[in-house]
Amino acid sequence: MRLQKTLAAVALGTASFAAAGPALASGSAYTVAVGGSSATAAHPFTAATTGAVAWSTPTLSFGCSGASVPASPPSTVSSGAGVTDVLTVNEVSFTGCTVPLGALSVSAPTPWRFHGSSPSAPGSADVVAGHVEGFSATWSNAACRFTVTGTADASFDEAAQRLTIAETGHTGDLVSSNVVGCLGQVRNGQPFDVKAYFAVSSPDGVIDLS
Repeated sequence: MRLQKTLAAVALGTASFAAAGPALASGSAYTVAVGGSSATAAHPFTAATTGAVAWSTPTLSFGCSGASVPASPPSTVSSGAGVTDVLTVNEVSFTGCTVPLGALSVSAPTPWRFHGSSPSAPGSADVVAGHVEGFSATWSNAACRFTVTGTADASFDEAAQRLTIAETGHTGDLVSSNVVGCLGQVRNGQPFDVKAYFAVSSPDGVIDLS
């Protein structure tokens, strides 16, 4: 079975994004193999989007042309038995980001984690449903500043080796706070959606869940 990582987030100009540690250690436990080995280890990975990253509120839509998970600081895939924190992402960089209010920078210095919640059978190519916990990102420019925090729906497509983050429907799982300015286009407590697709690659090999 294969696991792909597509990651989502939005920032403007060039942005650095990561999430504050998991609010809840919720999720199923998996046996995770990297390069055919399920020995307990932390394996580095990088990732890049296969398209734009999109954010929206009920009153505003914006996005970035691309995003990537760099080699340094290292983000990791945890192999072994009984793994809950399948992916730990320590930084995401964004480029080509635009909003009606202009370019925004994004800052979020701590990791976020992917937890799965659906079955994954050995030797198959499942799409493992789950969520990314611990999102925390602060957006800012001269006219607007706000923070987005919460949990985003996500899934791993093992055959494609892609992680999709797709929080939709403005459910309130991601919300804004600490809003300054923004001409009323972003307000405190406003729900956020996010969608992005990240292709993941580990030098240690393909990631499999069972």
